[in-house]
Amino acid sequence: MHHINPLIRAAFTASIVALFAWLSAASLAGASELSDVQSGTLYLKSSPDAPAVEALRVATTMQAQVTGDVARVHVMQTFSNTGSDWVEGLYVFPLSADAAVDELLMTVGERTIRGDIQEKVQAQANYAQARSEGKRASIVDQERPNMFTSAVANIAPNSTVSIEITYLETIPYRDSRYTLRLPLAITPRYAPGAALDPAAPLAAANAALLNAAIGTSATPERVTAPRQSVDITVELTAGFPLGSVTSLHHTVTIDNDALGKQVHLAGSQVPADHDFELVWTPAVADEVATAAFAETMGDDTFALLVLTPPNAADEATQPREVTFIIDTSGSMQGPSIEQASSALRLGVGRLQPSDRFNIIRFASDYSSLFASPQGVSAANLMLAGQFISSLRADGGTEMRAPLERAMSTPATTGYLQQIVFITDGSVGNEAELIGLIHQRIDKARLFTVGIGAAPNSYFLEQAAAAGRGSYTFIAARDQVGSRMQDLFQKLERPALVDLKLQWPENLTADLASAVPGDVYAGDPLVILARLPKPPSGYLVLSGSIRGRDWVHQVPIKQVGNQSGLSKLWARERIADLSRQLQFGGDRVQLHTSILELALKHHVVSEFTSLVAIDTEVVRPPGSSGHVEQAPTSAPTGSYWATGFAKTGTPADLLLICGLLSIALGGLLHWASFRKEMVR
Repeated sequence: MHHINPLIRAAFTASIVALFAWLSAASLAGASELSDVQSGTLYLKSSPDAPAVEALRVATTMQAQVTGDVARVHVMQTFSNTGSDWVEGLYVFPLSADAAVDELLMTVGERTIRGDIQEKVQAQANYAQARSEGKRASIVDQERPNMFTSAVANIAPNSTVSIEITYLETIPYRDSRYTLRLPLAITPRYAPGAALDPAAPLAAANAALLNAAIGTSATPERVTAPRQSVDITVELTAGFPLGSVTSLHHTVTIDNDALGKQVHLAGSQVPADHDFELVWTPAVADEVATAAFAETMGDDTFALLVLTPPNAADEATQPREVTFIIDTSGSMQGPSIEQASSALRLGVGRLQPSDRFNIIRFASDYSSLFASPQGVSAANLMLAGQFISSLRADGGTEMRAPLERAMSTPATTGYLQQIVFITDGSVGNEAELIGLIHQRIDKARLFTVGIGAAPNSYFLEQAAAAGRGSYTFIAARDQVGSRMQDLFQKLERPALVDLKLQWPENLTADLASAVPGDVYAGDPLVILARLPKPPSGYLVLSGSIRGRDWVHQVPIKQVGNQSGLSKLWARERIADLSRQLQFGGDRVQLHTSILELALKHHVVSEFTSLVAIDTEVVRPPGSSGHVEQAPTSAPTGSYWATGFAKTGTPADLLLICGLLSIALGGLLHWASFRKEMVR
């Protein structure tokens, strides 16, 4: 009997471990674990301890009613349990970060159960009790400001379940257009410092273990290649003559009706792999677009003001020192890195001879073109072109270090310091980074450029706000030129600063959030306020542009009590209080304030949930469970659409190591075998 050489045994062990790791990564990349979610998806669990998998989704329908500057959106997805077992489900969906989610309807068979807002801890306890008692129940939680989950208990065999979520949001006039954005996809997010990258395949196992340990759901951000479908209808009542109505990424049909236009996705089974964007423009655009509305609810009046500041006259601007930061992590693979590189080239090419610049690329690590910003010379522009051409997308998404590097670089005397941050925003530590920007931005300005079919819009918008800058989204290659033009206008022209509001009759307003210090040309100023009585007359705004006084009067129009301004005010106030939490505010006081606002105005928040519980016991004791699974889809063009992203887990390297180890082990074993034969 031959004894195996320890070296041979080690080689074979290494090969098995490496090969198993690669196979696990590859298989989990295509599997749909609890954290493998793209668009709204219902996960089924036969019991609280059973693994969660997806139910077959029958249909997804989104209906948006747009009236003026406010949209009310209904998201309904119908699922069917075709098996003979009772199941529990988890429904995952992205929403706008500004969405005020205020309604939940669960329809099972002929029964419809309406959700009620409760403190999250109490809602989860009530849901768990109803589940154990065999009652139909559903709960909606906010996992992140732009991501929500809904659990569904006791779905009967061979039955259909419909979940309807309703929310409100404002649609301001920005960059000479209105844009309704309906999120349909989620780009997986990288968590710096984690043992396993949540954007990598093996992290799904970690999420499942976490769910089992704490009895809840980790934020589900995993995606897989198969596609789901969606149907969308928009009823557009703009309140003014329309110049154009365009769907940027989907083919639509547009019909005229008595009040405005009705927009519908063309065809059937439209893939839900790209955020939906509907854009419309007024037939005649004023230099300053304004709108002001008010509604009375009880003893309070709520007002909404939307203003787009004027374009400053073309004139010589202060020399700029621009640092471009570009994301080259694995989530940027495919069209995203091409779009980002094109945007970067345009940004560099737009610089003037009097400007200074630098470029920082980052993934798992970071590097820069120059040690510090340099002048715009022919030689430096050539070096920049070579640097951009060498960019490749791979690795993790470590944003903190490059941001710190850019913000800690002292500005050259006499230069306006600007940072242009080009990324898809696929990180899980948004709060940490937003707090960092708020603390370290000093006199610089941060402008974000969102890339891809499903960018993390919450992070990109909040990062720009913390950096006193502006944000721009580029969803396709053919948008790079026009969207970067929008950004250049903000970079090169002075902002409207020192803003002040004077309400009619000297009313004292309780603003949902503070008026921003700077507002750039093309960016909307959205103000939500609570007033002691209905205002009449004009709201006066004043400020200055490059030291010159600016004054504008806005007439206020009273609207009906069903417009939802009170909920929008509450949602924005909650968002402002949540930002204070991120910036180190009093946690107990802020928690209490957020909870009181959310309960009073019936909106979902980080501390409240919508829960719907039926009184009827429907599940027989001891009934068995069954698990079904449906595929989910990845954002179009992303690496996840065809495989798993190279964002932290070196699956390809593991495969190579495994194959080499097998070959080495085989050679060593053959050599040992021949040696034994010679003996």
